[in-house]
Amino acid sequence: MSTIFNVRNMKMPGVSKAALIIGTVILIVLVVGGFLGWNLYKKMTTNTVVAYFSQTLALYPGDKVQIMGVRVGSIDAIEPAGDKMKVTFHYENKYKVPENATASILNPSLVASRTIQLAPAYTGGPELADGAVLDLDRTQVPVEYDDLRDSLSRLLTDLGPTPEQPKGPFGDIIESAADGFAGKGEQLNKTLNGLSEA
Repeated sequence: MSTIFNVRNMKMPGVSKAALIIGTVILIVLVVGGFLGWNLYKKMTTNTVVAYFSQTLALYPGDKVQIMGVRVGSIDAIEPAGDKMKVTFHYENKYKVPENATASILNPSLVASRTIQLAPAYTGGPELADGAVLDLDRTQVPVEYDDLRDSLSRLLTDLGPTPEQPKGPFGDIIESAADGFAGKGEQLNKTLNGLSEA
């Protein structure tokens, strides 16, 4: 079988086979050493934390970890853990985080990626340890648009009119307020003007 490029018969002028093998071994040692060195440096300069959230919609590995709006780390992994989600993240250990810190998923806008915010700010005392675990009671997730819409819809339905109560509970409140303020417009105007001048 003929090939265009035959490596076995390739001759490199002035380079022995032993030198080529030694060079290859040195290159492999340098690559492996660099990889191990980088991982050791990362381990020595960061703290890793595991936090459990009830849900992690639109949160991805690589998203930011912040303290007071400043990026201090990133998310390493997200995986299901029964009825909750396990999020592993790291932050630079030059930033101090209080031992009783909480983690919240922030949703800065509808289109931006989400972040994890650690709070409160460190003011002294014990620090969050490397390898710490934040359970569900120390994490928060944002209200999703669909949940908010459903809650608002239920509220409006509950406050709306029914066959037994044609005005609805909210209508009764408005009517009671109107009856209470009836004929008192001038007095209410003077009171509000007086409050604004105070």
